[in-house]
Amino acid sequence: MINKLEILGYQGVYVDDKISEGLDIQDVIDPRLKHAARAEMQAFFRNVETNRIHQARKRIPTIRSIVHSIVDEVVANRDIMINIIDIRAYDDYTYSHSLNVAVLSVVMGTVLGLGKKQLYALTMGALLHDAGKMFIKKEILNKPSRLTPEEFEEIKTHSELGYRYLSDQMEIPEEARIVALHHHEQYCGKGYPAGLSGDDIHLYGRVCCVADVYDALTSDRPYRKSMLPSDAIEYIMGGYDTHFDPRIVDALTRKIAPYPVGTYVHLSNGQKAIVVKNYQENILRPKVRIIADGEPTSEYINLAYDMSALNITITGIVNE
Repeated sequence: MINKLEILGYQGVYVDDKISEGLDIQDVIDPRLKHAARAEMQAFFRNVETNRIHQARKRIPTIRSIVHSIVDEVVANRDIMINIIDIRAYDDYTYSHSLNVAVLSVVMGTVLGLGKKQLYALTMGALLHDAGKMFIKKEILNKPSRLTPEEFEEIKTHSELGYRYLSDQMEIPEEARIVALHHHEQYCGKGYPAGLSGDDIHLYGRVCCVADVYDALTSDRPYRKSMLPSDAIEYIMGGYDTHFDPRIVDALTRKIAPYPVGTYVHLSNGQKAIVVKNYQENILRPKVRIIADGEPTSEYINLAYDMSALNITITGIVNE
């Protein structure tokens, strides 16, 4: 069975144990679309990396079709929160990261009130935002230790390299290409490559910046373990109005569940529980099911709306 899953291209599966039994964990986009998009991005980036420009260019119509499908699914499910933690392997990071950043970007774009035409451009740009990394040495991209100043300067060239490649070789609109150039600019002006600030950074670049950082923080990398969603959100909140556009941080925190459905948590009253539902209007206070002696009970606590539970908070994640 494991070999068959590997052949089909799946990087992992979620385990339905007795604690999580019966939970409805919904993804923002259909797993089949996610699988197709990841495979297409892998093929596209490999064409870019090996300088097969014609083959890469031929994939743009398929990528455009995938973009439309992603946007259409997110818009159709605009009330859903991102309640799932993706599984990916180290060698699959670039392709999964591009897809995750695209999905996060379009989700935030819907909160910001963007129309479908704008969402299509944003999503295309987010999918291709790291195209320039195909021109950076793999030993630098995957280095398990701290980069030297010289290596970091080389990494920083990927924004301009990607923008130039997409501008010269690919037939996609400027508002999509600009995401590759602007996604490392910071709202306060301390980013790269141009040190732009505020509204001088294209809106799509500002959206992609937040999505890029969130997905990077919640991903395992050779040089560090992933953060929990709650810790990643706290980190991004720390960059509110400095590193990140505050409107976009607000959009992220409305749609990302710090404690995704299925998260096993400690409560301040000493009990353990599993998260069963999240609420956009109160992301830190989900509905939970009490776990006793490793077994789910019939007791539920709605931390958001149960007036008798106002003094109960989530204090941490159960690591067992």
